[in-house]
Amino acid sequence: MLLVACLAACGGGGGGSGTEVDGNVGDGPLSACGKPKPGPHNTGVPAGTTLTPSGSIRVEQDGAIVEDLDIAGEIQILANNVTIRRVRIRSGDYYPIRYFDNNNTGLVVEDSEIEGTSDDVTASLSFASYTARRLNIHGGADGFKADSEVLIEDSWIHDLRNGPDQHNDGVQSTGGANVTLRNNWISGASNAAVQTGDLGGATENLTIECNWLGGGGYTLNIRGTGATVPVNTKIINNVFTRDSAYGPWTLDDPNPTISGNTYEDGEPISP
Repeated sequence: MLLVACLAACGGGGGGSGTEVDGNVGDGPLSACGKPKPGPHNTGVPAGTTLTPSGSIRVEQDGAIVEDLDIAGEIQILANNVTIRRVRIRSGDYYPIRYFDNNNTGLVVEDSEIEGTSDDVTASLSFASYTARRLNIHGGADGFKADSEVLIEDSWIHDLRNGPDQHNDGVQSTGGANVTLRNNWISGASNAAVQTGDLGGATENLTIECNWLGGGGYTLNIRGTGATVPVNTKIINNVFTRDSAYGPWTLDDPNPTISGNTYEDGEPISP
């Protein structure tokens, strides 16, 4: 059941009158987690899904499900435990999914595509207390902003906008706890695939495992000093491309857990 309120008129109708999406089979070798590399065939809206055209929507009921829509605009979330699945969002808004006005929790977004269509788009989804699965993310400045209590898995973050004066990261955090990135393919950022800072406090319990990662100055740029030095950073079983300017990572965490990381050709990367 779809429980939403339109901010702009929802166009189209059901029963096959929407857009049918093609795609989605496995893509590439298995990761150390035993999953295929995310890409155009196994992220985004599943093959055969019929999408109903829609304008922007606002979700105000706890437990609402938003599904099978082709949205031109944004989704604003003002409720807890909302699920978004099988949607395509094409947006020039600052936040294609706006999810921070009421400090809500429990958002799940899965099997969807989010495309930024202007230099105004800062990130597809921000900032905390969400799960993202099997998403195809492209066209914005950052892929995700992920400060705390976030799980991003099996997703493809690529072809970010890199507009004038933009500071581009696949996943960016200003500090927080309990962010896990697992089995994603993250590339195409000018600054870093994963960037953390300490404006919002120390980065704690950041886990980066079984991802394909590339680009940037340092591909992973995990920062913080003094009282906000990163704590309990885990970088495990990731595959890195060789296209960063300076190397696979730079870390301010004095005691990270680093193991099993390689370049694409299988060469191990020393901790």
